[in-house]
Amino acid sequence: MLMPYSLSRRHDRQRGAALVEASLIFILALGLLMGLVDVGEMLFIHQTVTDHVRAAARWAAVNPYDPTSTTNMVLYGTTTAGTSGLFGMTSSNVTISHDTSDGLYADRIGITVSGYSYLFFSGSIVNAFYGSGPQASPTRTGLTVNVTIPHEVVD
Repeated sequence: MLMPYSLSRRHDRQRGAALVEASLIFILALGLLMGLVDVGEMLFIHQTVTDHVRAAARWAAVNPYDPTSTTNMVLYGTTTAGTSGLFGMTSSNVTISHDTSDGLYADRIGITVSGYSYLFFSGSIVNAFYGSGPQASPTRTGLTVNVTIPHEVVD
């Protein structure tokens, strides 16, 4: 008769173990999921900026050189200025260059977008708890997109 009593005591000691194990797995899975969302968001934003820069470079290659219109193409998708730039970017994030160093063959247009930043999904959650002051999570990052294309139009 001692056997059932010892099994019962053992069962009582392990009663909460499944809950503790499940909560640890849940925390790990939630962290992994948030990391995947952050990487996906970063790739989406970078690819969207790259797409806008390439479209602006294609436009600039077949039109007379106009850095203002090319900058507007990057930021707003049109040659005229809009109300809000792509992901909150401004014209200070876009650099347009026109290389005519040897007169004819080196006629290239370069577009560089740098210093654009965004807040990771996990960072917005951290900042919701701790605020966005000096102790806030360093969740902003910046990437650079650089495109160079031959200029097809002689000004």
